[in-house]
Amino acid sequence: MYSLVAIGQEARFKSVAPSPLKRSVFVAPNETRFAGSAEVAGVFEVLWEPESEGFGGGFRVVFKPDARSRRILPHDVERGAVREVWLRNTEKAISALISPAQRKAIIARRQGLTGQATIVITSYRTGIDCDQRDYNALLVSVVRPATDVSNAARADDAFTC
Repeated sequence: MYSLVAIGQEARFKSVAPSPLKRSVFVAPNETRFAGSAEVAGVFEVLWEPESEGFGGGFRVVFKPDARSRRILPHDVERGAVREVWLRNTEKAISALISPAQRKAIIARRQGLTGQATIVITSYRTGIDCDQRDYNALLVSVVRPATDVSNAARADDAFTC
C-alpha cells in the first residue's frame, strides 16, 4: 500500500515549467520533500505572529513568488499554484532581507515589513496543516537585495485556522 501512496504523491505534485526541485525518495504521510535548489523572485513578508495557544509569539517570514517563479515550484495539482512559501530559517531570512535598523524597529512595534527580492531556496517541502496545504523551504541566499520595503499588514488581522 505504501508504494501506491508514493505513486499518488509523484503524480500529484507538478510544476508548469521544468523545475530544479525534484521529489526526493522520502515521502511521509502528509509531507512531501523535494531535493535541489531554486532561484525565485517575488514579495517577502516579515510578520509578527501574536501569542496564541501556548506559542509565545514571534516573527514568521513568508515569500510570495511571482508568476514566473510559481511556474517552477512543484505544487499539488488539485489545489493550484503555490501562493506563499514559509521560510523555516526565520533568523537567517530576517537578517538577509532587512537591515539591523529595520529589524530593531519591527521588534519594537511588533509589526512586519514587506518588500521585493530574489532569493535561492532549498529543502522545499509541502504538507497539510489546519486542512490547508502549505509550502516551506530554507533560504540559502539573497540574489537581488530587498527593494520597496514598507510596513506590512498587521498579522493579527490575518486569517488563522
